[in-house]
Amino acid sequence: MRKIIKIIFLSSLPIFTLGTDFELDKIVSDAKQENKHVMLFFHKDGCNFCDKMIFNLEDSNISQSIKKDFILVDINRDDDETISFKDYEGSTKGFLKKLDINLYPTITFLDKNATFIHNVVGYRNLKKFTTILNYIQKKLYDDITFEEYEDELLSNEE
Repeated sequence: MRKIIKIIFLSSLPIFTLGTDFELDKIVSDAKQENKHVMLFFHKDGCNFCDKMIFNLEDSNISQSIKKDFILVDINRDDDETISFKDYEGSTKGFLKKLDINLYPTITFLDKNATFIHNVVGYRNLKKFTTILNYIQKKLYDDITFEEYEDELLSNEE
């Protein structure tokens, strides 16, 4: 009798937290030690825009940028997992409700102090998402809004 061996390939994305629990305080601590930001990717099953965003995250340039400068945490609204973060401990759905996230995909960035610094609601194409990653990676959020950063980029192109 032949044994069938299943090989499961995990996404090529740099870090997707696996398992049943997300200990976000620990993840933020790890990010601080590695001088990275935390990128929370919230999505749901059956969402075409979520699937398109996953495709963008798997793009080789985006994936390399994320691996270099971010810790990516994949949080599927439809998974039955628990999350702990600051004063919250409970279900994924409860965490999303606490953060008032009800549109998908949503990507939220945290700095090394676990401060929410930028929120991206909805799908973004590769160019726009690269711009967002550059804005966060360069820590420009300390000095200007993302809209001001985009305006600067546009005026430099003219």
